[in-house]
Amino acid sequence: MASMGFHRSHRAFARVVLVIAAVLIGIAVPVGCGKKGPPRLPDVEAPAGVADLKAALEGEEIVLTWTGLAAAGYSIYRSAEPEEEKLCEGCPILFKRVGKVPMVGEKNTPQNCEYRENWMPATRYHFKVVPYDDQGQPGSDSNIVAISTD
Repeated sequence: MASMGFHRSHRAFARVVLVIAAVLIGIAVPVGCGKKGPPRLPDVEAPAGVADLKAALEGEEIVLTWTGLAAAGYSIYRSAEPEEEKLCEGCPILFKRVGKVPMVGEKNTPQNCEYRENWMPATRYHFKVVPYDDQGQPGSDSNIVAISTD
């Protein structure tokens, strides 16, 4: 009988040791399948920026032209202020998106792109274009062009 009590207490002690070992292992080894974080799109190369943006006045319109390549389209951004406002050297230009130009045809073939809008008299304009891919992810900004109207 005394040996039976010894076996029971030995088994109980062994169970306690196993539970403690399991808890310690659970603390030391994180559970899961990798680092968790916010979802993100697969790594894809952003569309190339435009380096040859130009602006010209044609009649009642401002015409932007550039060479497009490897983008789904381009977002057009504009800043406009009255010509009589003093130009602030070094101040950031506050752009507002004013349009989109979708690409048509083969994306890997250079295309002449154009955007037109009516101009207001005595206004100083700044423009830039930003390419976007098929998922709407933007590329880098183009060069900035400035044009003033009388």
